[in-house]
Amino acid sequence: MAANVDAAPVDEDDVEDCVQLVRPSDNIYSFFMFISPTESKKVGEGAFSWDIVMAYILVVMNFFMQGVLIYLIYEAVVIENISWQNGVVKLKKNDVDLFAEKQSGTTCNDGGALCFRDGGQYSCAPPSVQLTGRWGELDTNGDGIWTREEVLAAKKELQCKYVVNPVEVFDVLVNMLKLRKHLIWLHPDVESGKAIHFPYFTYAMGDLIMCGYRSQDMCANLLERGFFHEALKTGKAPRVGKTIESALGYCKKLLQPGGTCENLLPSTYTVWKISSGQECGSPEYSKFTYTNPGNGAIKSLLHVDYSVVGEYSLSQEFWFRIYKGIVLCLWLFVIMAEYKEMLKIIAIIFYFPDASEFGHDAVLMERDPADPEDVRYRIQGIESQHRRTMGILTLMRAGLTIGLAICGVSYIIKTNSYADLLMNGVTLAFVAELAALLYAQVLREEIRDQTEDIKPMHVRMIGFDFLNRRPAVNDMVHVLIIVAIVYGMMEWQLQNVVLPVYGSLTCACGQTGSNCFEAQQFDYDFWNHYWGTAVPGVFQEVDELKAATPAAMMFASVFGDEFLNNTRYSKDLEMDVQQLMTTHGALESEVEKLETQVESRLARRIKTRSPSKQHSTTIPASAVDPSKTKAAAAMLEMFQNAFAKKLHKQTSL
Repeated sequence: MAANVDAAPVDEDDVEDCVQLVRPSDNIYSFFMFISPTESKKVGEGAFSWDIVMAYILVVMNFFMQGVLIYLIYEAVVIENISWQNGVVKLKKNDVDLFAEKQSGTTCNDGGALCFRDGGQYSCAPPSVQLTGRWGELDTNGDGIWTREEVLAAKKELQCKYVVNPVEVFDVLVNMLKLRKHLIWLHPDVESGKAIHFPYFTYAMGDLIMCGYRSQDMCANLLERGFFHEALKTGKAPRVGKTIESALGYCKKLLQPGGTCENLLPSTYTVWKISSGQECGSPEYSKFTYTNPGNGAIKSLLHVDYSVVGEYSLSQEFWFRIYKGIVLCLWLFVIMAEYKEMLKIIAIIFYFPDASEFGHDAVLMERDPADPEDVRYRIQGIESQHRRTMGILTLMRAGLTIGLAICGVSYIIKTNSYADLLMNGVTLAFVAELAALLYAQVLREEIRDQTEDIKPMHVRMIGFDFLNRRPAVNDMVHVLIIVAIVYGMMEWQLQNVVLPVYGSLTCACGQTGSNCFEAQQFDYDFWNHYWGTAVPGVFQEVDELKAATPAAMMFASVFGDEFLNNTRYSKDLEMDVQQLMTTHGALESEVEKLETQVESRLARRIKTRSPSKQHSTTIPASAVDPSKTKAAAAMLEMFQNAFAKKLHKQTSL
């Protein structure tokens, strides 16, 4: 008797190996599973109960709400982000690409993305500009002359690769050269549109390459990179001039809205310019100072970056990746909890006894030890019909959970902002807990207490026997699996999504990066050589072309060497004209500034006059310095006359 008194109490939560306890949960799935057996015991078997009907209604509501929310989040956020990324770059079939779309059977570039992979590099320039760096693909026979016959022969291949009609690009170059025929002698084949010699191609390609920088905001960046360094230092490029202002003016005249690039290039350029502006995001500015290597002048300028490029740069930082990994890990823990709960329900469906084995005692009502005035239910078996219903419900729940997991992972992993990542995680947690919210907010307390006061059910475990016998090891394995999955997804996403998109964005928005074709092809060394050697050397090569032209040789026999050598006057004339144009523009700006001062002072004086004197509009002599206005107007007229004389002299040759 004493032995019985001294016996240690037995914990009802202690279970045998490979047996688990199934307790009620605070969600509508648990409510659905336990309301039917308890109501049958409470009101009698086969009796009608509105609470059972309410359980079905809540399950339907939960599936509808969660399904709609998951679908809309996936469509409005995830699919839109995938479409945006595919609008930046599409990788080839042999590349691993999370966002690879089904190929239509053709290997042509469909132009749906700003960039494409070309030999391990990204090419993101506008289609018409991409051809300027590929003379080898244009001059197919390697004779130094790009002929219309070569264009037509390679048209299909070039258009397939670069999404632009090469004939249009050919005609654009011819027209650009014709616009400058008063500055440089044109070969008859160029005049007739039959061929473009390499020197002419070199002469015109600088402006075309500049068009690839897209925005006039980029002009300061080009100065900062030193692309005009040689031109400013040596003064060999009259287009650029010798001052920071003239270099910026040359660049902005090309890239400004309605500028030279938009007017001369095919419509594909305007489409590319608009699309790239949308993909790159809003501009962000930072101040820097630039020193003119020629005259030492210093000027403060604004360096431009773009918001989307900054986001993908942030996504590569160590601590942001840790932050995102934590949020992703927590989300997968939520999914794992759903998975474990469904496994318990599946174990009940397969292993829990049938109600027919216990007759009327399938569900027992007994006094609750925690509250003697209350009762609790002990379920010993479930009916076959209820078992089937729970099986169908669990199958549907599993499908919804898989969709929720995929949507959540995609939603989190695409986010590249600290605040947005946190808010997205909270949003997903809200969607995942919708079943618990409906249970807590809709059902009355008495019916919730009925389905919660149920003695834990002992059910055989599903899974590996080794882990089932070691529950602590089982929990550790689950945690390690989640951590490994998070690390794998983060690393895979970095290598196959973040880095390719970031490389494409830096190439498309700023033409920078080690994998950007344009950045490597048209770098600091290229522009130094172009302004310092290539452009001045064009005129010598044109002299040689002119000397070798039969028509030119015939005229030389009549007019002598002066005719053959006057190309050098074209070079001198170009420099003179460019200098005149630069000075002309500066004078025009000065005159406009003075006129603005006059108008603003006049407006202020009229505004401050008394009503009786407002009829007078005489400008006082002190309103503006007349000497400045007369000097500026005189200089402007002088340069306009000199400019006209130079042009007249050249055209009369």
